[in-house]
Amino acid sequence: MKVLLLAAGALGVTFVLGLAVLAGGTGGAADQQATLVALVSQAQCATLGGPIPTLDAAQSSNASIVVSTAAAASGESAQAEQIALMVALTESDLHNDGPRAGNDGSLGLFQQRSVAGWGTAAQELNPADATAMFVQHLINLPGWQAMAPWLAAQAVQRSAFSDGLNYAKNWLAAGAVLTSITGSFTAGGCGGGPAGGMVGPASAYGLPTGYSIPTSATTAERLVLTYALSKLGSPYVWGAAGPTSFDCSGLTMMAWKQAGVSLDHYTVSQMHEGLAVSPAAIAPGDLVLTPGSDSPGPGLPGHVGIYLGDGLVESAVDPQVGTVVQSWQTFVSGGLDGVVNPGAG
Repeated sequence: MKVLLLAAGALGVTFVLGLAVLAGGTGGAADQQATLVALVSQAQCATLGGPIPTLDAAQSSNASIVVSTAAAASGESAQAEQIALMVALTESDLHNDGPRAGNDGSLGLFQQRSVAGWGTAAQELNPADATAMFVQHLINLPGWQAMAPWLAAQAVQRSAFSDGLNYAKNWLAAGAVLTSITGSFTAGGCGGGPAGGMVGPASAYGLPTGYSIPTSATTAERLVLTYALSKLGSPYVWGAAGPTSFDCSGLTMMAWKQAGVSLDHYTVSQMHEGLAVSPAAIAPGDLVLTPGSDSPGPGLPGHVGIYLGDGLVESAVDPQVGTVVQSWQTFVSGGLDGVVNPGAG
């Protein structure tokens, strides 16, 4: 993917991101569009919760952008998100500072400088672009995940405090802000499915008594369904992919991983990661894609579940319902975008 210009008018923010350029990645037009939509969708979810306790409106907005961009740039690493927040709190108190006297040209949330290789002034002053640059440097740092977070931050930022303790003092505060933001993600119900339609008892999270994996299931499909069924009752958490909580695409991604099939953690991408099949020919393990509660656009799915056979679909529905089994009729009651067999891709 090349540099993307993401104009999120509803947010009043423009993102100028070069994530794949920084990572050295490439991709076709479909990949570019999918990533564009994914990042805008994430940013929209991040801002649904409104102001964050202890932060003013501008700081809250900047914090949400830091987290949503760091999630996209790091493959949804909560550690990277918290480190990015810690650095932005330390460097600018989450204020997008312009030029200041005696500041050696340092700009933006991360106080980046062009002379130090941090891009242009316009990029440094764009919260999303500044975050993307910081996180890409972080994840390219060998062994960063095993380092103390403030030492990893120091290795990237190279501040005047070689021990990183200037960052360490804001680690817990960054965690509190991250918790507030991820709470607003889930409250927004991004991509949630319809409630109701549980065929079996609530104590079994909607799975009918006597259900068994269909004998027609292949070995791969059996692995997928066994994993999915073991996660019934798991909480819905936006951006989560196990082991104890999931969003809809996180559950389907991890279920198919058990069969050696890699899927993106994004519903729109999953619509194209396999063979499209007719609903009349649906098989156990197939993905069922629907508009959901917050579809990213016309014809693009916002929610996804796993077909269990017998007219049953399992998904991480939303924060209120969690991971349950629903009837086919309820699951597709808001529309059907497609059915996909990831194992035949």
